[in-house]
Amino acid sequence: MKILIYGAGVLGCNLAHTLFESRFKSKNEITLLARGYWFDEIKNNGLTIKHRLKFKTTNDKINVINKLEENDFYDVIFVVMQFTQIESIIDILNKNISKNIILVGNNLDTDKFLDLLKSKNVLFGFFKAAGNKSQNKINSVCLNKITIGRTDNKNADNDFINEIFKNTKIKADIENRMDDWLKCHMAFVLPVFYACYYSGLNLKNIKNDKIFIYKIIDAIKEGYDILGKLGYDKLPEEDYKAVSQNRRKCYIFFKICCSTFLGNLMATEHSISGKNEMIALANEFNKLKEKANMNTPNLDELEKYAPKE
Repeated sequence: MKILIYGAGVLGCNLAHTLFESRFKSKNEITLLARGYWFDEIKNNGLTIKHRLKFKTTNDKINVINKLEENDFYDVIFVVMQFTQIESIIDILNKNISKNIILVGNNLDTDKFLDLLKSKNVLFGFFKAAGNKSQNKINSVCLNKITIGRTDNKNADNDFINEIFKNTKIKADIENRMDDWLKCHMAFVLPVFYACYYSGLNLKNIKNDKIFIYKIIDAIKEGYDILGKLGYDKLPEEDYKAVSQNRRKCYIFFKICCSTFLGNLMATEHSISGKNEMIALANEFNKLKEKANMNTPNLDELEKYAPKE
């Protein structure tokens, strides 16, 4: 397949790297779209990623472009951009001849994008990677896992999805209730976002605050319960069980994250670089909270620490 990764942030670069690394087995042709100085950096020096969990640095001489032309055909375009940036390229995507679009990342308004791209076959995904971007490289943690699928609970694209990731190093979990999944993901992420600002943008400052860490866990559960009351499935089920039934194990997970570089790399970095996105997503989630009309004391308290702009 000809695959375009549209967006060269942390997620986009990690997705591009893993697909590019697998190109000899998968036979896929990978192209990355980057802009500004980052396009020049990758074009001239390659895509450099420091993999914090693997203790290695890679450099890929990947094909890079800085513009998508109308007649540029790809079997699939992964759009890996922040929630607040996607609308800016809708016209470009609609004019392009490629049919299959996968929006990767946080999203609380899948219906809107399905309508804006109604002439396309649109899927949604979430790639599990995090980190930051410096002047000439990406520092990251990447699990090489993607949750991906439709929003209508139909399996019409399962074979297509499996073909994309065949013979690659990415494990694809197909979930065709992606609207529910993405809303649940935000129920999990937003309390952590608030905690990052409570901690002064350094989660190590709360590593020994047992009461506050449990407050994060309880706030996540409240977010899941909001969605449950509104009729959404609580996905993935094991995450809801973690915050509702296995709270001790969940506490240990958060304590480890807060005590090591993982917490800041996986959560704080995006709380800074993606602050505007997270504020917009918080506002969208609050609409769901108001609609549910539930008592959410822990979530309400944590929300007070969120930046306003």
